[in-house]
Amino acid sequence: MSQFLHINLPLKNKLTFTANPVNVVPLPDGEILMNFASQPLITKLNANLEIVWEKIIQGRNTNYVSSRLSASTDGRLIAIAGITDVRILDAEGAKVLHTVEHGSWGWFLGAACYFSRDNKTIWYVLPGDENKPDELQVMDAATFKVLASHPLLESQQYTYAFHATPDGTILLEAAAGQEKSILMQLQLNNGVISRTTLPGCGDMIMGNFAPSGKEFIMAPHDDEPLAVYSYPEIVRIAEQDQEAIFDGSKDFPAAEPDNINYSVFFVDENNILVVSQFGRLLLLDRKNLRCRAEVMPEGIEFTAYNLDGNPTTNPDYIFDYSSNIINVMIVHDKLLLTTGEGELRSYDLPV
Repeated sequence: MSQFLHINLPLKNKLTFTANPVNVVPLPDGEILMNFASQPLITKLNANLEIVWEKIIQGRNTNYVSSRLSASTDGRLIAIAGITDVRILDAEGAKVLHTVEHGSWGWFLGAACYFSRDNKTIWYVLPGDENKPDELQVMDAATFKVLASHPLLESQQYTYAFHATPDGTILLEAAAGQEKSILMQLQLNNGVISRTTLPGCGDMIMGNFAPSGKEFIMAPHDDEPLAVYSYPEIVRIAEQDQEAIFDGSKDFPAAEPDNINYSVFFVDENNILVVSQFGRLLLLDRKNLRCRAEVMPEGIEFTAYNLDGNPTTNPDYIFDYSSNIINVMIVHDKLLLTTGEGELRSYDLPV
């Protein structure tokens, strides 16, 4: 007997690519923009995952640094942050409007650009050299003039991710691989950037905000609990140990216990979606942060592995599991999954 109630999600749309998508960016009217790990290609899709256009955008993708894609919320500008430059393109990806060249990012490092909520400014990070820290810059989205700059952390140690907040301030997440992560709050006032480190959020991975904007969720970095924070106070108001979330799980018996795999999302005010190390999707009740159901998207498959990392069907030798899910996203009120087969799959939300 299964421990958790199962929520079966029928597949809505699917599109298969020859390379794995690495960025999926929302655009107006349900459209999305994508780029890929090993191809200099940008693809625009409509709400039904049908291709609107594809453009070859040359750039360097080396040292495990893929170009990071972002777009303004009005869809008028596209930003590509690559290993040695930042490029701003028009809405059709046909014309480069501005380029910022910089030194090369190191292995696994880099940062996508961020468009402010009013689309008036573009935020980005430049890699530092041996004697200078990484640098945060803000440019005017109309003139591309640099409005302000601010030193960040030690050079070439972090990958950065910007996150929007309900009140227009910005959160900047800096992650040093699996060693540590830092969450900072940014503001631009009178041409000056202010940066505040949020110590209570250290070594956690940012999820998203609840629809009300009053709470946000963070995933544990290692064995720590899942945590919910209030906003704008940024105080930890709820947490749950991972053992309690997976307590007594019977569907995937293995020598290695399942745990949270860095990704958690508010689906609505009452439900949180957790991605597990095995590739499972668990729906938690916000009130007690315990699992109320396991989400079963159509077409997602699991493989059992032994201690040596080889597939096995012998239940006595199962060490852990892995599904074919690569990335999980909630975009335009849809659940989007990328898979190891190079697919982008869409489903209705599980609530």
